[in-house]
Parts: sequence; structure tokens; C-alpha cells
Amino acid sequence: MKTITSLVRLSEIDGFPKVKDLKIAELDDPTLAIIFDDQLKLYVGRRNNESYFPLLKDEQLLPALAYTTVDMGAVKFVCNGANVMRPGIVSFSGDFKKGDLLLIKEVSHSKAIAVGRALEDKTPAETMKKGPTIQNLHYVGDKLWEALKLLDT
Repeated sequence: MKTITSLVRLSEIDGFPKVKDLKIAELDDPTLAIIFDDQLKLYVGRRNNESYFPLLKDEQLLPALAYTTVDMGAVKFVCNGANVMRPGIVSFSGDFKKGDLLLIKEVSHSKAIAVGRALEDKTPAETMKKGPTIQNLHYVGDKLWEALKLLDT
């Protein structure tokens, strides 16, 4: 299991704006980190120092995202890190453009299972019959998900 190797206040990092309560948890995988404020329930993941996205535990940013719902056949693939393929998508909710962040929900209980980045605008994605539609950035069971459990202890 991956562990958190350090925990520092972001205000201690040179060049980062002085933010009172945000902290960063760096994982033993140097390409990943969690930026969070446990009082505000704000949790953002960082991948390779360039891609930032809300984590599934986030209560501030996730509700504002457009989302897609996938069928139960797609769930196991998405929760193993696969990109979301068009045949597995049941519906789209909200407007989005290529490159926007999206929440991915499963159809039976409408639970969030992943966060991804749109590979197409909404209209072309709706008319596609096959192919990758959403790049999977974070999903239930990944390294960031497991590290979040350590922050709760």
C-alpha cells in the first residue's frame, strides 16, 4: 500500500500564494500529491505537477462538475483505471467542452466512481458510437483513493 511521505503547509512552499489552511500530502509515488483543507472538505489531486483535479472525497468542487453516467458493465473497467469508452455511457448531464473535468457516476445508485477529462465536446460525444470519451484521472481504488484513507486516520 502507498503511504504519505510528507505533509507540509502549502504556504511553506516557495512561490505558492499564502493560503492559511491548505496542506499538501506527497505520496511515495513522486508523480502524485493531494492538496487539501480538511475543514472545508476540499481535496484536489495533482499528477506530474501539471494536472490538478478534484478528488472523489471533495465536497466543494465535485457538485459543480458536469457528469456522465456509465452502465454497470463499464464500472469494473473504470475502477481499474480504464478511460471511459462511449458504448458504456448511458447519459450526459450538464454542458462541457473538450478538456473540461467531468464526474463519472454508475447507473444503479448514481455514486461517483471516477473523475476524468473530456476528450470531446458534449455534442460530438453524444453522437459517437465508439471510442474513448473521457480520460480517467482518478477512480475508486487508485493510489490517491487509498492515500485519502490515511488522511482520515
